[in-house]
Amino acid sequence: MLFNSLVFLIFFSFVYLIYWSLDHKWRRGFLILASIVFYGYWSVVFLAHFVLVVVLNYAYYYFFERRGDRKRLVWILILNLANLFVFKYYPFFKRVMSDIGFGTDVMSTSAEWILPLAISFYTFQMISFQVDVHRGDFEYKVSFSDFLLFILFFPQLIAGPILRAKDFLTRIHVPKRPNLLFSTTGCWWLLFGLIKKVLIADQISVWIDTVYSTPGTYNAEAHWVSFYGFAIQIYCDFSGYTDIARGCALLLGYKLPPNFLAPYFSGSFREFWRRWHISLSTWLRDYLYIPLGGNRSGNLRTNINLFLTMLLGGLWHGANYTFIIWGAWHGILLGLERLLIGRFSFFNRIPKFVSALFVFHLVSIGWIFFRADSVVDAFGFISGLFNISGAKLRLPWGTNWIFISFLIVHWLEYRSVKPKRESLKRVLRYAIPVVTIFVGFWIAGSVSGERSFIYFQF
Repeated sequence: MLFNSLVFLIFFSFVYLIYWSLDHKWRRGFLILASIVFYGYWSVVFLAHFVLVVVLNYAYYYFFERRGDRKRLVWILILNLANLFVFKYYPFFKRVMSDIGFGTDVMSTSAEWILPLAISFYTFQMISFQVDVHRGDFEYKVSFSDFLLFILFFPQLIAGPILRAKDFLTRIHVPKRPNLLFSTTGCWWLLFGLIKKVLIADQISVWIDTVYSTPGTYNAEAHWVSFYGFAIQIYCDFSGYTDIARGCALLLGYKLPPNFLAPYFSGSFREFWRRWHISLSTWLRDYLYIPLGGNRSGNLRTNINLFLTMLLGGLWHGANYTFIIWGAWHGILLGLERLLIGRFSFFNRIPKFVSALFVFHLVSIGWIFFRADSVVDAFGFISGLFNISGAKLRLPWGTNWIFISFLIVHWLEYRSVKPKRESLKRVLRYAIPVVTIFVGFWIAGSVSGERSFIYFQF
């Protein structure tokens, strides 16, 4: 059920109207039911698998969790990681074994192995919950229904942001009512996300896919346009999803944390990861980098920890050599930046726009491996950046305006919207969001043809 689809438009309109017509004590159960329907629309079989994993995690929390008991914590972590490994990494593991000479039974195509929707996101969310309880960072007693809503909450279920228990569970029982500020801001986020997804990302994806599908056959101009184009596409696609998710959640009375803060204006790689996929980067910091030792054991060990964290972060995105290289690339960049800035003070005096351009281009080099289907294709694309004899790519009319729109959207990202508080009739509080959502998704469906979001594959 894609956010930019007629099905989701109808689904969310009904959810919104029924949700606010119910008494507060029934809303939690209704949202759980709506979330089950949302996930089950994709696959009833994997819905049963998903709910089973959630039930096992809650059973462990309820019956076995003891603060500071590390041995018990290991078992639930193994369960969650084993579930992730079997469905996401087992085919890749077989491929690696075959590549190094062990075993020959390798699946010919990834289509033979179905990846459960959102498995990477909900796995990390459940791991963070168990670790937070173990550490004593979260001591609020959680009921089974609260835990279900925390994991299944449909606006953020498929592609994040990855929620923390203390940010969501403590707000479930706070009484909610239709709020003009929330409704207006939520509609703004919805439309802002649709602009990014439908009017920018989807419009440039066709010719980007064309070049990446046959890397090296087009001329340098086509490759450079696609080089910049994919950096724009993945930002607008993923941050657009986050904006829609935050908008839907806000219309239901829940605030989700921001996941993007104009990352391409970052003056350093460290700043980039404070602005890009914020919920993942903070998760990697808190549950991987710091447990590995963080920066507490000298420069060499710190750089090793950074590299391992980003390497595993790359592997989290997908079971392919390209994602491992992408993660390693960022690990190397973060380590070099830390080394150079620590030794040469003049790096701190570089103008922000110069350093931002430098960071953007090196990040975009990493996107080549993120987007390419194989390492061979990635290097084929890189060689195509210098190809003077290939075919010329015919760009559709208005491409320049799409690039300009991206710059405007990026500049405006997450600027606060503070409408004046005015007394409106109750009917308007319901009608404005519903009408806005209807118009927005009608435009989305007619323009984009309901193209999927990139991060749905993770």
